[in-house]
Amino acid sequence: MNKGEIIDLSYPIDTDMLVGAGLERPVYEWLRRVNSEGLNLTRMSIVLHTGTHVDAPSHMIDRGESIDEIPLDRFFGPARLFRHQSEKGQEVSLSQVIESGFDLKAKTIFVLETGIERFAETAKYNQQYSVPSIELIKWLIEHKAAAFMTDATNIDLPGDEDFPRHKLLLGAGIPIVENLKNLRFLPSNMDFLICALPLRLKGREAAPCRAIAILKTHHPDKQQ
Repeated sequence: MNKGEIIDLSYPIDTDMLVGAGLERPVYEWLRRVNSEGLNLTRMSIVLHTGTHVDAPSHMIDRGESIDEIPLDRFFGPARLFRHQSEKGQEVSLSQVIESGFDLKAKTIFVLETGIERFAETAKYNQQYSVPSIELIKWLIEHKAAAFMTDATNIDLPGDEDFPRHKLLLGAGIPIVENLKNLRFLPSNMDFLICALPLRLKGREAAPCRAIAILKTHHPDKQQ
């Protein structure tokens, strides 16, 4: 079986990584050390919305699905990427997506590249990302997108405490994956496989995930 090329789409979780405004950084604590106690054993403390992570409907929706209740096929399957890069961040409109010839079949994962990764570990990363327009989100819901994934730290505008985009998607049962990286290595408007399985945390509203893309490897036709 040809597995294809695997692209890692996840940020490493570290104690000095950039996190959202007001959030605590991850903390690692040694419980045992191999040089004195025979093995290394670590405890980790982390906000569930740190780094590359999944938002479940219960993040914003009362009685919405928790992270362990979402079917796994929402996180693994065919995906299509729309590439939109902006220096200052702006809304990605439905007309931009449609005019690009973008095609989204039902149960396909929609991936948005905003280009914000170039500002990773700077203040701009949490401030200048692009977000999907309300019209675009309604279109994704109508087209039965399996999930919405993005390289941005948020799908709502900085400072918008009403979170209208989160609520629309999560209210429709569509999970959100934020803080992806390496999207520049993925094809735009072409099918590829993506996998962003969250930790199975019972009753929680979010979880870190290890996201990857799997690109098909093309070979010349063999001569008979």
